[in-house]
Amino acid sequence: MKILIMSLALLLVSLQGFGQRKSKEDPKDAQINSLTQKLDSVSKELAKYVGVYDTLKKKVIHYNFDPTKTAYLIDSLKMRPMDSTYIKLSTAYADTILVLKKENKTLKAYISTTNSDLEKNKTFMTQEEIDKAKTISSLKQLKEMFDAKIITEAEFIALKKKYLDKL
Repeated sequence: MKILIMSLALLLVSLQGFGQRKSKEDPKDAQINSLTQKLDSVSKELAKYVGVYDTLKKKVIHYNFDPTKTAYLIDSLKMRPMDSTYIKLSTAYADTILVLKKENKTLKAYISTTNSDLEKNKTFMTQEEIDKAKTISSLKQLKEMFDAKIITEAEFIALKKKYLDKL
């Protein structure tokens, strides 16, 4: 009897759950959902602009301003007279560039004279002298590598012996 009553109660509960009709989605709910999605995207964009506003306010302008007038504010900052620190820095920068240009011209002239001297020397040097010069240059590079601890002493001695045998 208990089993029969329990099964009937279970049947009634399950029929009631299956018997309910699913309602259609209300168009107002769909509209509210789309509006909340738009509001979320607008909030994200607002957060970006608030960050820009705060940065401008704290680091550039140092006072509160109307964000709608940002374009006018930037134009006025462009037009304001430069302070002495900026002028000193810009002239120092220009002077540095002039010094570097002069050094560059000097180095280019030195390189061209060195290349022309080398070409002159090549015409008067025999192949044997050229090979000796290359070997000496290689020995100098080898010594620099040893001094910089790129190669070990054993490697240095072995390579030095190889180059000296060429001489």
